[in-house]
Amino acid sequence: MTIALRMRYLPILALSLAACSGPYSEQTASAVGPAEDQPAEVRVERVEEGLIPEIVSANGELYAEEEATLGPKVPGRVAKLYVDLGDTVRAGQKLAELEKSDYEFRLRQAEALVSQTRARLGILDKADDAVTPEETAIVKQAAAELKEARFIFQTTNTLAQEGVLSKIDMEKAGVARDAAEAAYQGALEQVMQLRAELSERRAQLELIKQNLADCEIRAPFDGAVTERIASLGEYLPVNGPVVRVVRQHPLRLRLEVPERSAVRVRTGQRIEVRVEGLSETPAGRVVRISPAIDAASRSLLVEGEIPNPSGVLRPGAFAEGLITVNPDARGIAVARDSVLSFAGVERVFVVAGGKLEDRVVKTGRLLDGDRVEVVEGLESGAQVVRQVSDRLTPGEPARVL
Repeated sequence: MTIALRMRYLPILALSLAACSGPYSEQTASAVGPAEDQPAEVRVERVEEGLIPEIVSANGELYAEEEATLGPKVPGRVAKLYVDLGDTVRAGQKLAELEKSDYEFRLRQAEALVSQTRARLGILDKADDAVTPEETAIVKQAAAELKEARFIFQTTNTLAQEGVLSKIDMEKAGVARDAAEAAYQGALEQVMQLRAELSERRAQLELIKQNLADCEIRAPFDGAVTERIASLGEYLPVNGPVVRVVRQHPLRLRLEVPERSAVRVRTGQRIEVRVEGLSETPAGRVVRISPAIDAASRSLLVEGEIPNPSGVLRPGAFAEGLITVNPDARGIAVARDSVLSFAGVERVFVVAGGKLEDRVVKTGRLLDGDRVEVVEGLESGAQVVRQVSDRLTPGEPARVL
């Protein structure tokens, strides 16, 4: 009965097998089997060792080389303000001005006093203040009176010896001669006093001229206005603040270099500056290095001078400084899109022997041209896959485009 039953179901089994080998099964086989053998098409880059300067990175702050709060050297009321916040200024440019009328009156008064003294010395028409005492009218008059007194004394003395005049007349003539000599000496001293007075009044005149000039507040250096403090009509004492000006070019960069890297920093080394939100990377030089390590932060204070002619850098900004300590160092770099990062692990795919291999790497800093330095895990000559994705599988066949 078992054999008969088997013979009865053989045609049904044959029909079932025929149905399973139809067109649907062929499509499924062709979709699964051959697809697994197709290689992944990838673009690669052959990496070579190249020049990658060694740098030391440190954080710091930008400072103005010069900063000054400007005010008048004389008291007065603010008459004009020529600048405001953000204005760029040049050395010697007028920033503000006080009322000048009082100082102009004092100037005319001082000039009149100088002219008065020059007139007393008799040099009003001369171009300079040179004075010869014997040529002044005061001394000439005293000299003439002295000459007359001496002549009278000599004549009186002769006549007294001849008995024509009395001894009293001779004594009077002698006293007159002595008085004339004293008057002459007094005239000389008066001229010397007038010369000293002229020098004093000249100094006062120059001082008032300087006071008048000090009514104008000028920029001491090229820079920019960071604050306008005074207002029009405000009365200012001596050194009352008007504006604050900073020098923008060059700037000073102060960096705190970690102790482990400080030994490699030298004056004259190149510094590149990176500031948040700024696409440019200005560069300067190390100009000053502290002689001691800060015990609290275990860092070395380094100062760099950063040219800033365009004013894109601003004093007070936080910045990262990249100090090139070895410009001749060499290394390997790959395109940034060749590195796949997951869970803190960085990998690249390379093509070796027609298959994909993944390499765990350690990257360094980001270089120019959207490339990244590879510190460990990659050798020179490797064919690194570009535009890597997480769909690639290690050991998968690869075809280089």
